[in-house]
Amino acid sequence: MNQDSQILFTSKTIGTVTIKNRFVRSATFENAANKDGSIGEEYIKIYEKLSKGEIGLIITGMIHTSDDGRSYHRQAGLHSDATIPGFSAMNETVHKNGCRIFAQLCHGGRQSMVLGLRPPAPSACRPDLTYRVYPRAMSNEEILFAIKTLAVGAKRAQKAGFDGIQIHAAHGYLISEFLSPYFNRRTDEWGGNPEKRFNLLKRVYESMREAVGSAYPITVKINIEDHTPKPGVTLEETAGYIQKLVHLGIDAIEISCGTVSFSLFNQCRGNVPVRALAKVMIKPIQPVTRFVLKREFPEEKYVFYENYNLWACNDIKPLMGNTPLILVGGLRNYESMEKIVREQKADFVSLCRPFIRQPMIVKNWRNGDIKKITCNNCNNCFGYLPLDESIQCNLNRDF
Repeated sequence: MNQDSQILFTSKTIGTVTIKNRFVRSATFENAANKDGSIGEEYIKIYEKLSKGEIGLIITGMIHTSDDGRSYHRQAGLHSDATIPGFSAMNETVHKNGCRIFAQLCHGGRQSMVLGLRPPAPSACRPDLTYRVYPRAMSNEEILFAIKTLAVGAKRAQKAGFDGIQIHAAHGYLISEFLSPYFNRRTDEWGGNPEKRFNLLKRVYESMREAVGSAYPITVKINIEDHTPKPGVTLEETAGYIQKLVHLGIDAIEISCGTVSFSLFNQCRGNVPVRALAKVMIKPIQPVTRFVLKREFPEEKYVFYENYNLWACNDIKPLMGNTPLILVGGLRNYESMEKIVREQKADFVSLCRPFIRQPMIVKNWRNGDIKKITCNNCNNCFGYLPLDESIQCNLNRDF
C-alpha cells in the first residue's frame, strides 16, 4: 500500500468520538434478535466478527424503540430497560476490538410485517403489496408518542454503551415517510410543504438531544431520492433538510436512496433474487410469485454500477461545513474509495453487502493486502429476511 492510499486509515471525529479509519459498516438489518427484541449469541457474534475486521465505525441494523414501531419479528429492540444488558455485553466486545459502534434507531411506520393489516403511516394510502398491508394515517397523539419513544430509546442506547446514534430517516420507514410527498399527504403541522414534512425529524432530533446531552453523537441517514412511482424526496429537498440538520447541530449525515416498499432494488442495485424472495409463499404459488416479481422488478432497471449515490455529493458536501458526510451505495473499489475521501467528496465510505461477504476485508487492506471485494451483488442475502432467518451470504456461511 503506497503512502497516498493511507488516507482511508486516518482518523476523523464524529462529534466527540474519534473514528480510527474512514470505513463505516452501513446499517444492515441482521434479523438475528430474539422474538422479544432482546439479543443473544447469534446477534452478538455478527458484531464481534465485524469488530475483529477493524471497521472504524459499525452502525447496527435498525433497532425499534416501541412495540408499535417494530417492523420485523426478529428485530432488535431498545423498547425496554430489560434489553440494555445484552447490548452492553455486545458493545464491550466491540470496544475491546478497537471499534466504535452506533445504534440505528428506527420507527417502522407502514413498512411492518408484525403490526397487522393497518400499520401507522403519515397518511392513508393504497395497499402496500410488498408488506401486504393497508396503511392508516397516524393521529397527532401517535406521532408525539413515536417522538417520545425514540428519545427514550436514545437514552437506553447511551446507557448500553453505544458510542452514538443514527436516526433512520431513509428507505421508506416512518421518518422517511414523513419527509416524502409521496407518502405524506397531510395538511396539518406534519405535512403540506417541505418545512412541515421536516417537522417530525426535527422534533425527533431535538428530543433525542435533550435526552442524551450535547456531547453524545447523533447522526442521521437520509435519502437523496426515493425512486417512488410518483415523486418523493428529491435532492433539492434533501439539500434543504441537510442544511437544517447542520444548523440544529447534527454530528454526521449518511446519504442513501430508495424505499423498501417501492424501490428496494434502486436502493441496492444488482440482481433481483426472485427465487429466494418467492420462498416466503407456500410452494404451489411460488412460480406465480416469481413471475409477478420478474414483471414488477425487471432486472434491466436495476443494473449495478459503482458509487451510484456519489453524484449527489457535489451538491451536498458544500452545505455541510465541518459536519462529516458518509457515503453509501455501490462502493466496491479501494482506489475509488480512496479518491472519494482524498478529493473530499465524502469523509467516510460506508459499505453494506461487502461486509456480509468479507467482514475481515478492512483488516486485510490495513495489512497491505488490497484484496478485491468479491460481492457480486446477487442480493440473495435479502432472501433470508422474509423467512425470519438471519442475513448471510450464500458463499460465506461463517458471518
